Amino acid sequence: MNPMLVRRARGLAALSLLGTLVAIAWLGVVDPIIGYVQSAAIERDVSLRTLKRNRALLHQSAAIQAARASVDESPRWRNFYDGPRADAATLQMETDLRAILKDSGNPTSMVAEPPAQQGSVTRIAVRITLSVRIDQLADALDLIQKHDRQLRVESLTVQAPDFQGAQANPVLAVQAVVTALMADRDPEHI
Repeated sequence: MNPMLVRRARGLAALSLLGTLVAIAWLGVVDPIIGYVQSAAIERDVSLRTLKRNRALLHQSAAIQAARASVDESPRWRNFYDGPRADAATLQMETDLRAILKDSGNPTSMVAEPPAQQGSVTRIAVRITLSVRIDQLADALDLIQKHDRQLRVESLTVQAPDFQGAQANPVLAVQAVVTALMADRDPEHI
């Protein structure tokens, strides 16, 4: 072998070994340190943003408390049924509906549907079956719309006679589902 080639081969081997050692040192020492520093910087930024947000909320706490007090004292709460239990609110809604429908004739049946919790309010519903004339039905729907509480006719099925005269006011078979909301004004649920 040529001594010049041997020297070059040794130089290339030493250079390769040096490159391998540098790569191992980089991957084993430097890269983890850089990753740690970057993740620490990200955590620090998140902590600083959270601290700024909390300080801003602290400065606005009086305004938040005033807004909450105005919500608690809002007259709109009267639009909802109030009660500790949904069955009591449903009973009150049935009483209100009987008062609305008294001029239309008593309902044939009134059945409460199971209440459904929806966040801080509970949906209460009553299924009504009655026989009324068209003008009585129109008056009853108008009274439901104008009621102090927010009553909503969720479904309405009307069956009329097959044949009727032009000036007739026949009796209609009506089925309706009327719903309302019961508010849970407990501060833990709002």
